[in-house]
Amino acid sequence: MFTKKRFFIFVVFFLLLFAVLTYQGIKGDSDTSAIGFLNYPLEILEGGISTLIGGVEGFFSSYILIVGEAEENQRLTEQIKKIEQEKNQYLEAKRENERLRGLLELRSQRTDYIAVADVFARDPTNWFQILWINKGLDDSILKDMVAVTPSGLVGRIHRVFKKRASIILITDVNSSVAARIQTSRIEGILEGRGDNRGYLKYVPQEADVKVGERIVTSGLDGIYPEGILIGFITDVKKEDGALFLLIEVTVAQNLNSVEEVAVLKR
Repeated sequence: MFTKKRFFIFVVFFLLLFAVLTYQGIKGDSDTSAIGFLNYPLEILEGGISTLIGGVEGFFSSYILIVGEAEENQRLTEQIKKIEQEKNQYLEAKRENERLRGLLELRSQRTDYIAVADVFARDPTNWFQILWINKGLDDSILKDMVAVTPSGLVGRIHRVFKKRASIILITDVNSSVAARIQTSRIEGILEGRGDNRGYLKYVPQEADVKVGERIVTSGLDGIYPEGILIGFITDVKKEDGALFLLIEVTVAQNLNSVEEVAVLKR
């Protein structure tokens, strides 16, 4: 019942408004003041509708712009990621080629060359002293063969299986290498200390030893061939009452970053 009354009132209002507007059209502008109060609500309604339409149009324009920018940003981000991946792959390939080129040059220089092997693991129980390579008995790798890189000595073959082998590094505390100071030819024994360093032992106190001198293998232990670079003297100490100098040696090849080695015969 209430809905019918509202509808009836709306129809009457609409007819009255139509009649007034028709009358205004006939009379022209001579009596606009009489119906100005009726036009005012219409003007407000018209203005509100225009504002609403403008706001909606602006919203959709802004939305489309934002969506477009977001899609463009996403596309550019993906493109940057792709470029970074390609750059990283290129750098890795370049470094690998440089390492392999050095190993190939080493092969051409040595008659005792056996094979090149990739390092695929480090011993989890002794992280810095044992490496595992992907060559073994099937590749003519035998115990106590020597592992080197173009930069210097790495270690010797410790355990051998058909397709893999372990290398005990020269910095292992259980490792020892017959060595000599290259310039003075003074001999000693290099013993590992568990990191990228070792101690050259049994060098007399009166020996003239300088920081920076090169240490090479002497070959007197029957394992490591003569003349392979081991490292450089980084510290020399004379201890009161001691018979020998305490000589610290930093290895030439960073053993924490070895990825490939060349294996040499004893």
